[in-house]
Amino acid sequence: MVSDRCVDEKFWDSNKYDCLRCESKYKILAGFEFTENCGWSDDQRQIKSPYKPCKNGTYNNGSHVKCLKCSSCTTPFIACNTTSDTICCKQGEVVFDGKCTTQPLQTTVITTVSRTTTTTTAAAVTAASVATTTSIPQSPILPHVVTGIYVCLGILFTLTLVCLFLVIKRRTTKHLNKEFQKRNGAVLESLSKKGIKGYEQSMSYNIIKESDNLTGSAYLLAPEIQGAPLKTVLNNLDVLEELVLVLDPDISGAKNTRHLAAQCSFSFAWINYAYSMKDHKSPLVTVLEGVVTKNPDWTVGHLAELLTAIDRNDAVEILAKLPAGVEE
Repeated sequence: MVSDRCVDEKFWDSNKYDCLRCESKYKILAGFEFTENCGWSDDQRQIKSPYKPCKNGTYNNGSHVKCLKCSSCTTPFIACNTTSDTICCKQGEVVFDGKCTTQPLQTTVITTVSRTTTTTTAAAVTAASVATTTSIPQSPILPHVVTGIYVCLGILFTLTLVCLFLVIKRRTTKHLNKEFQKRNGAVLESLSKKGIKGYEQSMSYNIIKESDNLTGSAYLLAPEIQGAPLKTVLNNLDVLEELVLVLDPDISGAKNTRHLAAQCSFSFAWINYAYSMKDHKSPLVTVLEGVVTKNPDWTVGHLAELLTAIDRNDAVEILAKLPAGVEE
């Protein structure tokens, strides 16, 4: 507990001499919950970020102060994420294309083999007068062969679509990586002329500390930028390049990409692997791509809150350079 006077979801207000709820001071964010006592101590100091992201298996749709445990289902279901609960399908429904839908009925083909009979009844005569179709005897093996052909064609068509998707995705990713490496190489060349060591020493003295009257990253970013998709940061190479320069280096006394990755629930081994590939690809870019894949509904505001939580408001100020009205 940060406060000795108030319960977890409240903070001490010395002016009103009372414990106030966190939501009276801060907006409830989807995908996040309030930290203990909103991060405020009894002597009116904010010693923690007011928010922390929901853990795996929990969610907050923007209407709760604490993340709730995801529901479990006995029927097919759509898995929950940090901003929405598990969606249980109704009995008889299946999950298709991210939605619960009625399971399509199976079509059964019935093949009849006609016989010639020497006995003529009144019913047979009546049926013959209504329909005079001729039945051709069919082999019972033929329907199975046709069904097998259709199944093979369906599998082949599906595999073709999957291969085409992977080829397109690989080419797109390769193109983006080349573009970023080109920019990153130019920056590294410029830094080598000035001296990497001198750059890192100057950076260690220019980390922006959180001021007493600043309670969150929301005061630094315009609402349009806060609500923009997180993918916007990856698409803006100028802003991404500045973030890489301030967050990737290991500088004494400053939290960096390693700490940001830990806030996003990446494992220690995964983070070390990302840094081992630093000469080929920025660890920050790897982390952001991983977050976009795991949480496609995250926004720039989510990233800003995490950066605030690790005391990197200098990086939040770089995010503020994103143009207003950015699109995915």
